[in-house]
Amino acid sequence: MKNIKYIITSLLIMASATSCSNEFLEEKPQVDVELKEGITNEKNLAVAILGLHHSLQSTDSYGAMIPTLNELLADNSFVSLRNSNRFSGTRQTDLSYYVPQQIGFVSLWASLYTIIANANFVLSYEGKIQDDITTSETPDSLFAQAHAIRAMAFYDLATHFSEISGNGNQDMGVPLPLVLDVNTRLSRSTVAQVYNQILSDLTAAEGKILNTNKKQMNNSAVDMLFSRYYLAIKNYSQADTYSQKILNSNFSSLATAAQAPTIFSATEEGGSEAIFKLEFNDKDLPGANDGITATWYSGGRYRQNFATRAFYNKLSTADVRKDSWFTLTSVGSPAISAFPDNPKPVDVAKYKTPATDVILMRESEAVFNQLEALYYTNPSSALAKLNTYVSTYRVPGYAFAGSGQNLLEEILFQKNIELFLEGFRYRDLKRNGIGFTNPQTGVVLNSSKYQFKAFPIPLGEILSNPNIKQFPGY
Repeated sequence: MKNIKYIITSLLIMASATSCSNEFLEEKPQVDVELKEGITNEKNLAVAILGLHHSLQSTDSYGAMIPTLNELLADNSFVSLRNSNRFSGTRQTDLSYYVPQQIGFVSLWASLYTIIANANFVLSYEGKIQDDITTSETPDSLFAQAHAIRAMAFYDLATHFSEISGNGNQDMGVPLPLVLDVNTRLSRSTVAQVYNQILSDLTAAEGKILNTNKKQMNNSAVDMLFSRYYLAIKNYSQADTYSQKILNSNFSSLATAAQAPTIFSATEEGGSEAIFKLEFNDKDLPGANDGITATWYSGGRYRQNFATRAFYNKLSTADVRKDSWFTLTSVGSPAISAFPDNPKPVDVAKYKTPATDVILMRESEAVFNQLEALYYTNPSSALAKLNTYVSTYRVPGYAFAGSGQNLLEEILFQKNIELFLEGFRYRDLKRNGIGFTNPQTGVVLNSSKYQFKAFPIPLGEILSNPNIKQFPGY
């Protein structure tokens, strides 16, 4: 038999690489007889789990697309007038970017369903693999990671392609493939059914993961997914509980004001704050055309996506993140001052090299998940904790005194400063029904527009699957 490690890993990687092309219900996972016969013991299973993690690196989803769309389709970032035509449609005030054939939506949809297909393949062996006492892992721990990864992918599909839980059109969730069947043409499950499946997968994973590697799914990452899940379904008490569980854990710790500017350096790669990240290194990294640095950093190949000057100007001069993560000093040529935009762009200097790990979860997210939960249950506590966190860790002397909607928007604004380009702004605004006008492009988006409610199902999916319906308006 061929080398099993090579077969499993390479084929799972190949599956993620096809994410721009075919629809997920037609796309056959890249497996063959040898692979199906290959996961026969715990060591083979462990290799398959590594391959599953590798599929998360796709720049069509977690490696770049999710962070990119969550900023560009919101209020505090934009594509420069000087651009490569990538994402340039997000500038259009007529919202013409939001069409079913838009490659950003097509590739995100396909990439997430490729991850799910790979997870389904791995989980088809659950209960069939014996524990190998010569290894430090167990089958339960490995399958728990697959359950958690599948939950994360379904969560991100529901977040982007469906309305928020409990509001609007609840019949149009996303398809829920749970087994590997390439002939199935699934309809959209309800939003409730999707979130129930997310809960089922998270429950199957909770507390069962033995590894403590921050470059793989771990127990703290599962807790973070629980925190996100409970925010999404508006169970704020549980969102608070899981956020606090992360904050109480010694698995990660908040970066101090002195440490914050270097969190994203090539040496720190998330530092003590990191909970779960995608490993990129000199031997395993996205191409210069596709990585997150390609469009988001002034030293990148396309250097076109920026923070707005209006956003930058709101940052206090005492903010340790200003002029470190967000800077007016560019690296490439021409200088930012020579760009045709008015006002001039602000460089986002979090990711400076393709070999830097991409952060999927870090402890500061737990802070803001808790603050949002408390806003809806105990706003005075939310205000106190917001002031404590920001003044202690990011902006010495910070003190906010607002209430009501102003408090919620300040919590989410501080979250955007902290977690900019980490995949949150669009979904945070959508979840809380907060519309906006982008000050740089003039794009207006709010809950009265169907484009704010859900991304369109890719056109190819609609054409190939007679059972799936497009979201109303597209």
